[in-house]
Amino acid sequence: MVWQFDMLQRCSNDDRKLRAAGMQVASEVRSEQFPGLQIVIGIIRKVAGLGGLEFPKFEKLAFDVIQKNSRDNLANLFESLVQDVERIDLRLEAFESADRVAREALNELISEAVARAAESKNKDRVRRIARVLANAFRSQHYELERELIDAAVQISESDAYILGVMMKHQGTSVKTASGIADINVASDTWKKMQDDNKEFRDPHIHVSCARLQGQGLIIRMDRKPTALDLATNAYSLTTFGVQFCEWCLQDAPPASAL
Repeated sequence: MVWQFDMLQRCSNDDRKLRAAGMQVASEVRSEQFPGLQIVIGIIRKVAGLGGLEFPKFEKLAFDVIQKNSRDNLANLFESLVQDVERIDLRLEAFESADRVAREALNELISEAVARAAESKNKDRVRRIARVLANAFRSQHYELERELIDAAVQISESDAYILGVMMKHQGTSVKTASGIADINVASDTWKKMQDDNKEFRDPHIHVSCARLQGQGLIIRMDRKPTALDLATNAYSLTTFGVQFCEWCLQDAPPASAL
């Protein structure tokens, strides 16, 4: 009888923990606070034969948070789009008279943007998506913008900072060159970025640059021996990287000649 009492007590304690976790989930303000604790406790109870979590409850917990996250993100996307469209001159008739190809391309772009925004866990990334859409509405070119949306949701805030600093030092050179900075500009600007920004001296810079290069935003350059030591390689923005900065990074510093 003692072991039965102990088991009932443990079940009661587990029930209280689950109720407390459920209350925590209900009171969460930030959507990224997923009810992981409640799910883990429920699974452990199920494995131990103490009832625990069944799929319908797991599904409800998951969908409740996912739906809230999606709803909040879509609200942010809509509000950001309204703000951006207010700042640019769009002619309504240009969209009302769009041909079939343009309509299909725009529909695909917005569908992609909505889906990627809904699944994002970062408001800044949703904001970037809105900026891509607003610029696409202005330019009425919809193919490259899908690549920009993909980059917008992949780039972390720390990587976006690195990209913004590079834009300040290399943007003008890349825009007036053949798509990347030449070896001298790349090395000289990289040395200056190292001197002025501790992030460029941190070993993590190699990880950030690898991710940014994987997105086609920057490219590794040959080293200029007179500017950089043997352990350092410079990187240059690409034309795509410059466009990403101009379209997606709201606070990116303006490109300036060195």
